[in-house]
Parts: sequence; C-alpha cells; structure tokens
Amino acid sequence: MNVPTIRSSRVISAALLMAMVVSWSSGFIGYRYVADQGSVYLASLWRFVLAALLLLPFAWAGLRGLRGKAVLHQALLGWFAIGGYIGPIAASIQLGVTPGTVSLFANLLPLTIVLLAGSVPGQRTRGLQWLGVALCVIGMLLASAASVEWAGAGLWVYSLPLLAVLSLAAATLFEKARPGVAMPTTSALFIQVSAVIPLFALLAGIEGELRPPLNANFASGVLWLVVFSTFGGYGFYWLCLQRFSMQRISGALFLTPPVTLLWAWLQFGDQLSVSAMLGSGLTLVGLPLLEGMSSEKSVPTAPGRKLNPQATSH
Repeated sequence: MNVPTIRSSRVISAALLMAMVVSWSSGFIGYRYVADQGSVYLASLWRFVLAALLLLPFAWAGLRGLRGKAVLHQALLGWFAIGGYIGPIAASIQLGVTPGTVSLFANLLPLTIVLLAGSVPGQRTRGLQWLGVALCVIGMLLASAASVEWAGAGLWVYSLPLLAVLSLAAATLFEKARPGVAMPTTSALFIQVSAVIPLFALLAGIEGELRPPLNANFASGVLWLVVFSTFGGYGFYWLCLQRFSMQRISGALFLTPPVTLLWAWLQFGDQLSVSAMLGSGLTLVGLPLLEGMSSEKSVPTAPGRKLNPQATSH
C-alpha cells in the first residue's frame, strides 16, 4: 500500500469516527428539544415509527429471503442496543434525574466497553492504552461535572442510566464477538428499530398518551432524532464497530461529552465552564494513547460484501 493510499485510509477512518461522535452527541440535543413538548417515551415511540417507515422502501429488497435466525440476531441488537439503552435513560429523566446527570452516566459507555473488551478475542486493552483510558475518564468527569445535579430523584433511579450503559456495552460485545449474517445496512437497522416500537408503545401507553403533540417543536425534534441520532448515530456506530477495534471506538466516544457541551453552547447558549474546557483538553491528550496502540487494525470490508451495521443518542 503506497503512502497516498495510507493517508486516504486514515482520513476516511477519522471522518467515520468523527461522524459517529457528532451523530451520537445529537441525541442529547434532540431530546432536549422534545423534552418540554411531551413525554420522552412518546418522542421515542414516534422516532422509531418514523424511522421504520422511512427505512422500509430501502430495506425491503434486503429483507426478502432472510432466515429467522438472522432476523432474531438483529432484533436482539435492537432490544439491547436501542431499547435497553434509550429506555432506561428516558425512564430516569421521566423520574427526575437531570439530563446533565444522565449524560454523565451515559458517557461511561466507552470505559465500560474498554473494561469488557478482554472477553472478546483480539480486543484486550494493553500498555499505554490504560494511561489513555485514565486521562480520557478524568477528562470526561471534569467536562461533565458542571452539569451534574443529584437532587430530585430516588437513589434507585440512578441505577437506570447504568443499566442502559451495560445494555449497550453487552450488545457491542455480542456483535463484535458474533457478527450476524451480512445484509444491507438499511435492512438491519429497519429490523432493529422495528423491534423496539412495541416497547416504547407500551411505555408511552402506560403514561396514557400515544398521539403525538401537534406542534412544530415536537415534530422537528422527532425528525432530528430520526435523521441524526438513529440513522446517523446507530448507523455510524455499527459501521465503525465493523471496521475498528473496540479501543479505537471507545476513544472516539470519549469525545462525546466535549462535543455535546460545545454543541449546547452554540445552539442553546449554555455556559462553557473552566472544568469543561480542562476536561476536554485531558480527553484530547489521552485519545492518541488509547487509539495509537490499538490491538486490532482497521479491516476494510471485502469487495462486494454488503456492510452489516452490527456503533444511542442513541
């Protein structure tokens, strides 16, 4: 492989990882839009209903001829990576945990993936990678500290965001260790989002409302969550998981807090604290250590093989 090809590959890899980070951060922004307009469960229900409707025309050809085992594999990913992640996070917000505190717990995802990576062959974290992990975690904690509030919810409610992180981490390990049958990205994502519609219909129904509020803010917020957080967030997440080591993906996800803070500052005028800027700086220092000694090289998809999306916002 010549030098221009190597540089091109590195640029593409960096672009994919950054697209994943920005798309993943968009979920926090989108739910902030809809939180004041109605139930987070209701917004999630219509997010995935709309996503399924938009995906169906593109997914249909890839769905024909699929065996039940392949469908079940994707449904399990949907239940754990989407339902098991967004459901508990939404529940914790509904029960009084502040969004800033929820995001702190959610941002433990990359640390959880790194700690569990040793259970997947070829994914063990080694040497200076641990120093990179430590710097990224300290940076993440500093960046998130200013937005954390501990009042307003029962102690047990704070376990829900942790449950969400463990659910998505489990789905990540499952897909990395046992990738499913290759199929078009649109088909796999359609099965995943369709699988969680009954869950959010049940949660929204328990609250007593399935009809969406007829206002522009709710509609634009749901559309934001569909395009950026579902198609972008989960699409890029699974794509990156296929191409990169778990350490490299985790390193990129450590950038989610600073990107979200910067986004909220630009879009909502939120204040950027000194601790947030220091934390972002530490994350950037630790990131090369975590990614630079990755135990698994990026593996391009074989020519002619359709991408299988088995990397929320989210």
